[in-house]
Amino acid sequence: MAVLMEIEFPGVTAQQYDTVDRRVGARADQPPEGLLFHTAIITDAGLRVIDLWESTEAFDAFFSRVQPVVEEVGYPEPSAPPKFSDVHYHYERRQPVSA
Repeated sequence: MAVLMEIEFPGVTAQQYDTVDRRVGARADQPPEGLLFHTAIITDAGLRVIDLWESTEAFDAFFSRVQPVVEEVGYPEPSAPPKFSDVHYHYERRQPVSA
């Protein structure tokens, strides 16, 4: 069953997010195994991430790879542990990528 994951990192900047993203190779052309959807939102408070994963196990496998990089880049502790919600149904509309 797919799961929605939400987490917030207070004070994280777009530059910090982009640094982690580049170092772990998680851009859309190389998405992590089990990731169905990802969005990163920079707010007045910091970084909010909302992901859709095939399972919590898929998230855990990716997070074990990304966590050391997050710590090196200086992310603060998240405001709360990741929140997981079971997804009853999801739809993904795929659009061609324009050059």
